[in-house]
Amino acid sequence: MVKFIALISITITAALFTAGCSGSGAEETPSVTEPVVIADSFAYPVGKTEYVTQQRDKNDDWYNALDFGEENHLGEDWNKNTGGNTDCGEPVYAIADGLITYAEDAGTGWGNVIIVTHTLPDGKKVQSLYGHLQEIKIKSGEVKKRDLIGTVGNANGRYLCHLHFEIREENSSMWDQVGPGYSTDRTDWVDPSDFIDKQRRKHEQQ
Repeated sequence: MVKFIALISITITAALFTAGCSGSGAEETPSVTEPVVIADSFAYPVGKTEYVTQQRDKNDDWYNALDFGEENHLGEDWNKNTGGNTDCGEPVYAIADGLITYAEDAGTGWGNVIIVTHTLPDGKKVQSLYGHLQEIKIKSGEVKKRDLIGTVGNANGRYLCHLHFEIREENSSMWDQVGPGYSTDRTDWVDPSDFIDKQRRKHEQQ
């Protein structure tokens, strides 16, 4: 009888100890929140300096050959002033600090594509898309403005070399996706050069 009572006592004590360890009083490991990368300064995706303009002029080697909205274009096609395939293999840079969310061969009509998500100082997000790349230099993770992320290509031989460049707003139906490249509906796509120039002016006024 004494052994039986002792066994019950040990069982109850063990149960209480277990409950105490797993109860609400136990300390929990705090979750770690990753810092958000803020894009507060923008530059064009091509050229030797961050002061490239979309005009075809002598101030830089690049120009916007097919503008946003022209022929239902959802982005801009960037070429060197020298034309043809003279821009094949030229560096393509991230336009601002951000996070690569897509980097792969998107198939016929696109070739290699990179998409970078940028968080603006007001919390809004946009994505920049870089299409028809010859090479992808960075496939994932954070990037800084003017980081080399790829090189100008021709969509695996489909076109003459150029950079197809888009900027989408957060509500875009093609968020994190490649998209059609051309459409009569440009909702949530923005004019890339106008957007970059506007962000530059904001940065200069700060």
